[in-house]
Amino acid sequence: MPRGFLDDAARTALAGAIAATETTSAAEVVVAIRVRTRLWLHAHLLVGFAAAWLALAFMLYSDHPFGLAAFLLDPIVAGALAGAACALSPTLVRWLTPASVRRRAVASAARAAFFERGVHHTGGRTGVLVYIALTENMAEVVADDGVIRAVDPAAWQKRCTAIDAAVGRGGEACAEAMRALAPLLATGLPRHVEDLNELPDAIDDGGPAAGVT
Repeated sequence: MPRGFLDDAARTALAGAIAATETTSAAEVVVAIRVRTRLWLHAHLLVGFAAAWLALAFMLYSDHPFGLAAFLLDPIVAGALAGAACALSPTLVRWLTPASVRRRAVASAARAAFFERGVHHTGGRTGVLVYIALTENMAEVVADDGVIRAVDPAAWQKRCTAIDAAVGRGGEACAEAMRALAPLLATGLPRHVEDLNELPDAIDDGGPAAGVT
């Protein structure tokens, strides 16, 4: 997990955003953060092919003499190394992947995480998953039926869009955007004294315990 996004300050801010919602409403918020939603193989292949082609062009037009074996092997090595290094550049992956394709992948992964994390198991169907994908630079908020029925759709969408827009600014910015969910949920789903904390509040960063509910 990139430290620039989920450092100690960001963890504290995200925990505070969860608490701000759960202490004022009946909603249960889970935050899941992933480095990427999937392996974007096409980006690795495109970068690798371009690097191999450039390496071959350099060898063909360079004044330095290359052996025949080098013409067979060196472009392949250059392409493989560049393709592997593509994983270190989320910006390049985003540049080579249309936003609509990334959005569908993030939305699908968020819905899967919603069920894998058991967010749909709350008694009042008041679970909310905030799914953040760093390579894709996107967030998806998935809410259970009880939340959807209780909030104003336009206001909810506005706040979800703000969370999505905050991903590129870091974990603290996402936490600040998440805090805007609290008053909306407090109005639609006011907290009662008998409400229980039904879901873990720890940030799910995809570690070994990520599937434990």
